[in-house]
Amino acid sequence: MNLVKAYKDQLKQAVVEKWAEKSDIHQPLHMEKLEDMCGLIEAALYEENEVVKDNICQSFIGKYHSFEENVYYIQLVEEAVVELFLQSNTHSVEEISIFLRENYKKVHDMERALIMNYERGLSSQINQQKRSLKELSTPIIPVLEKIAILPLVGTIDEARAKLIVENVLEGIRMYRAEVLLVDITGVPFVDEVVAHYITQAVKAVHLLGTQCIIVGIQPEMAQAIASLNKMFHNLLTANTLQRGFAQALKLTNRKIDEV
Repeated sequence: MNLVKAYKDQLKQAVVEKWAEKSDIHQPLHMEKLEDMCGLIEAALYEENEVVKDNICQSFIGKYHSFEENVYYIQLVEEAVVELFLQSNTHSVEEISIFLRENYKKVHDMERALIMNYERGLSSQINQQKRSLKELSTPIIPVLEKIAILPLVGTIDEARAKLIVENVLEGIRMYRAEVLLVDITGVPFVDEVVAHYITQAVKAVHLLGTQCIIVGIQPEMAQAIASLNKMFHNLLTANTLQRGFAQALKLTNRKIDEV
């Protein structure tokens, strides 16, 4: 089901409300841009033809030049889509897990495509955009009240690890998450060094009183992850996002009824 097309009015209203909630935003919300942004998100989620998808992206870039604001609009619309799916309360935990995983991958692929195009067209802002690209690779996504997901994709080095810790601290405070799912499915390998970096993020989460669940653990990662358990005896792990999400629901004393 195309959620963006079917519930566009509800999505736009949700974004308007989210925009109004941000105390540091003083500019009015650009409704025409919001309409076009919904089209961009719709293309990211449902358009199979990569040429068509790239043309939509290029058209948007040619029309709107404010890089940071455009990325922020994408994130607001993305949050609204996820919340709409969850609030429908007609899906199983497995369906929610699949939707979340596919949703943030597709939308973040679109975000990265936007960034690369802006870099080619705006050479004076290349360094700033590269920093933003790193930040976008470690977003915290609120999926339910008190539950958030940190999807990690790609290689984790020291510089990126620092960004992860900063984003975790900011995201936990912003969304008041009581449980954080750290999804390492997209990390190509996890050795002791990477485990050390993840440890830094886990420590930061625990200091804020938030429970952390490491998900997406593969057999070859078990030894490195074991070092985390030595440091945090109560650290929860799961081999899939679906199982981790089910644990998070229990920790926050809730359940999703399947119909």
